[in-house]
Amino acid sequence: MNIKNKGLLKMILVGIVILVVGIIVINHTDSFLKIVMIAAGLGTFIDGLYTLNGTKKWKYTDTTKKLAMAKGIESIAIGVAAVLIAIFAADTALTVMVYIFAIGLVFSSVVAFQNAATAKKFGIEDMRSNFLVEGVITLLIAILLFFKPVDTLVKVVQVLAIGFIVVGGIMIVVGVIALFKKPDTVEVVVESAETVDDKKKD
Repeated sequence: MNIKNKGLLKMILVGIVILVVGIIVINHTDSFLKIVMIAAGLGTFIDGLYTLNGTKKWKYTDTTKKLAMAKGIESIAIGVAAVLIAIFAADTALTVMVYIFAIGLVFSSVVAFQNAATAKKFGIEDMRSNFLVEGVITLLIAILLFFKPVDTLVKVVQVLAIGFIVVGGIMIVVGVIALFKKPDTVEVVVESAETVDDKKKD
């Protein structure tokens, strides 16, 4: 088997995996949300530790340092609560947890805007746009979660699942077509001996 065929088979297998994951997610959205909740909880917990550790290294104003420390402690608490609720609590607790996440996102956006406001003072003015984008995005997500907490998550997950199915299907079809496509024949023009002799004389 040549390298091209190996690459196509790999693409087909990856497409199958993506397709299967999409189908599983769209048929078991609730279970997937719990997995996402656990992953988000772990991520939030790690982010909290990182933020608290950062307060020892970075320069802050008193206000910014207090906000950063509060954000770190809050993130750790939310992360632990998210993991425990996803594993042990009833499905109705998911709504409560989403609201808690939304509150955490609002607080994170406040910290991001505060960082943007003090960026020039600490010589990181080039980071101001990054802080502003982070603040706006987290605030918008929080607003969506406040209005339709679980519905928003379900729709996002379902859209992602459909995207997985489409992408996986395309990869499979393209890979199969390319794998079984006959290679283009290359016509080789063989010069006659007389023509070669003529060229040599010239």
